[in-house]
Amino acid sequence: MKKLSLLLVALLLLLAACTEDDSATEEETQKSVTTVEVDEVTQGDITIDKSFYGRTSPVQTTPVMAPMAGELDSLDVENGEQVKEDDDLLTIIGAETGRSMTITASNDGEITSLSAKEGDMVSTENAIAVIADLSELTVELTVTANNLRLFEEDAEVDVHFSDAEDETTATVDYIGTLPNDTGLYPIELTLDNEDNQWQPGIVAEVVVPENTVEDTLIVPTTAIVDEDDASYVYVVNEDNVTKTEITVTESQTNQTAIEGELSEGDQVVTSGQLTLSDGAKISISDGEDNAS
Repeated sequence: MKKLSLLLVALLLLLAACTEDDSATEEETQKSVTTVEVDEVTQGDITIDKSFYGRTSPVQTTPVMAPMAGELDSLDVENGEQVKEDDDLLTIIGAETGRSMTITASNDGEITSLSAKEGDMVSTENAIAVIADLSELTVELTVTANNLRLFEEDAEVDVHFSDAEDETTATVDYIGTLPNDTGLYPIELTLDNEDNQWQPGIVAEVVVPENTVEDTLIVPTTAIVDEDDASYVYVVNEDNVTKTEITVTESQTNQTAIEGELSEGDQVVTSGQLTLSDGAKISISDGEDNAS
């Protein structure tokens, strides 16, 4: 009887141990499944853009000059004020003649660089103010000789401003044929500014197409993993992945052109791949927030 009891106890302990092992194995299996996000491989053309940076300036600036030396008797404008052609700007009383003369605007624009005030003495040598025509702005760039080929006169290019959500376009007006003192070639572009939404003196990013790769496999750039001087993507095969080596031909922020053993429509891992290995089990996220 005693031996039977001992045998039953041993059997129960063995069953308990097996149950614990099975639970541990199941828990480890569950932990080994990685939740990932995926996207499809596409095929088509991809255009690689190149950015250049320059500053905006008014297309036209007109100095307001005094026709005679004298006292600034009255001032009808201030800095930043918009004026129309023939608007009164200021009145001067001649130092020698005592006559008063009213100076009017020679063109539409914005008053800038006005530092004189009523009662000041003005001369014929220095501008009293400047009228800046801001209805159009010039963007000035300098580029290397190798990049001159990216620009064509009268072509439209995209322009971005760091403090604005919307982009605009500018027209290439001038391409320098001789380098400046720094060895770079000047490029001038003009953009419409009829609503005065852009200010002179701000940095503009000019984006031009540099290269187009035709009929190529395209993957999201986030799918690419660089490792040991090689590039890989993880291709989805139902509930696991295959680590596949690729060759990057052209890359930009969102999309990359590649060569490799992939096909259009294949799914590649775009998030979670840094913890994967070849053959790893995965579950594909439904896009909802899975944070706990």
